[in-house]
Amino acid sequence: MLTVTKKAAALLKAAKAAEGAANEAGIRIRKEGMIENDGMLAVGLDIADEPEPDDEEFEQQGLRIFVEDALVEPLDGRTLDVSDANEGPELIWR
Repeated sequence: MLTVTKKAAALLKAAKAAEGAANEAGIRIRKEGMIENDGMLAVGLDIADEPEPDDEEFEQQGLRIFVEDALVEPLDGRTLDVSDANEGPELIWR
């Protein structure tokens, strides 16, 4: 299962609030394609009121998370965390 750290959940909750999303809205993790030449997946995040029909839904750190079916297996055992970059905090996968 995918794990979301407290810092990542706090950052995503702040993004939801900044967008004016409802409290019960969640974050949808979706596949954006493949990164050329290295075979890695490109992943996108959206604020969504409800999951898509085939999404896996769970809650961590008080945040609803919807994972596109095609990403459930590739993200199993991964952690979504935050790194402090020069431009400010950014989400990273571990």
